[in-house]
Amino acid sequence: DHALRDTVENSIANCLTFERRDQHG
Repeated sequence: DHALRDTVENSIANCLTFERRDQHG
């Protein structure tokens, strides 16, 4: 359970970072 949640949070963080980078240029 804990590992799964960590993976999900990591995926979300990656998504946010990718979107932010995309917006930047």
